[in-house]
Amino acid sequence: MKIKKPGMRNIKTGLGVMICVLIGYLHIIDNTFFAAAACIVCMQTTVKGSLRVGFNRLKGTLVGGIIGFLFVLIHPGSPFLACIGIITTIYICNIFKINDSITIACVVYCAILLCIGENNPLQYSLFRTWDTSIGVIIGVCVNYFIFRPNYLKSIYKELRIIEKTSIELLKGEIEKGKHEDRSHLKSEITKLEQFYKNFLEELEYSPDMSCDKEINDAIKKCRQIYLHLQILEQMKDKCYLNKENYIKSKCICGGLSNDLEIKDHTSSVYNYHIGAIINNINEIHEVDENSNYEEDDVISIPL
Repeated sequence: MKIKKPGMRNIKTGLGVMICVLIGYLHIIDNTFFAAAACIVCMQTTVKGSLRVGFNRLKGTLVGGIIGFLFVLIHPGSPFLACIGIITTIYICNIFKINDSITIACVVYCAILLCIGENNPLQYSLFRTWDTSIGVIIGVCVNYFIFRPNYLKSIYKELRIIEKTSIELLKGEIEKGKHEDRSHLKSEITKLEQFYKNFLEELEYSPDMSCDKEINDAIKKCRQIYLHLQILEQMKDKCYLNKENYIKSKCICGGLSNDLEIKDHTSSVYNYHIGAIINNINEIHEVDENSNYEEDDVISIPL
């Protein structure tokens, strides 16, 4: 079994929880559990994701805290009020269109109604809101300042992998005359698209980064390569490479088999798709050559 290194999101989540616990020792928060739970939930792949989840959690905590406070004044731990309170909490979240906050609002409501014990209702509700808020702040700050991923360099790394994979598939298509497994190319393109999505989200909080149109165009070229390979797979008849595509393929593949049959003015559809793949690979290569990164700077999608 291949052992993988922990992802950055994994490590940052652990650090965030550690900070929550340390703050708990300083008695800045009343209940470390709520702060740690909020920190874990807020530790998303991007800073924007952390802020979005954090705000949703704060809104849910506020709604659940208010409703929990009101209902606990009537009868703490009541099964009937537990039911009515959950219905009320969900209903209010729907009214204010904060559906992403429903879960945490219900959790906070139950925490107040069922776990208050001998505590003061108002004080307990405020403490739960405060604990959660601190956890959210810690989660966002850790995600922003510690081990912040460089998605731009990861994109260039992924483009190089896709370029190499595409060349291998092209060479196999031409030399062996049979269709290679394209699933690994598709998975790499999916990974590239995820990196690019994260990169765009980070742009809002990274003034030193700029969105490069070439990257978006390169992703389109990757998709086109996969599409052309799919079309070639549907061709059942014997196809021949023309001289122009043979010369171009030989350049990017680092040489081809000498026993290939080269025929011009035949297999026009086949050669159209082969030529399109070659052109797209060359365009990806030009984008990749503009990148300048260190291997240690490249990240993997954290789990």
